[in-house]
Amino acid sequence: MNLEINGKTIEVKFTIGAIRELDKRYQIENGAAKFGMGISSAMIYLRQYNPVILVDIMEALQSGQLKIGKSEIEAWLMTQDVKKLSDDLLKEMGKQPLTKPMIDQFSKEAKKAEAQATN
Repeated sequence: MNLEINGKTIEVKFTIGAIRELDKRYQIENGAAKFGMGISSAMIYLRQYNPVILVDIMEALQSGQLKIGKSEIEAWLMTQDVKKLSDDLLKEMGKQPLTKPMIDQFSKEAKKAEAQATN
């Protein structure tokens, strides 16, 4: 999957660098220990159709090779279907080798919680 923004392309590839960048933005702390929650947070925010996560993901995907800045991404997002883009990114995360296990586990836990809530 690629995103075309003003003639520039962002390859949607969740590399270690992209995941690390999201982990830096979304952390929890327990004493002196910090735990990256980037992919977990992204899954939740994408399901809520939160546009802020879209900007964060697009910046993280450019880890080490920023071509498109935040203001350009934000202006582009104003012209997009945020719901569709969120769904597409979540689906893509479920296909990629480094994020698929997390997406699968999250989906499994969500279904389990949903089943318990209906009982």
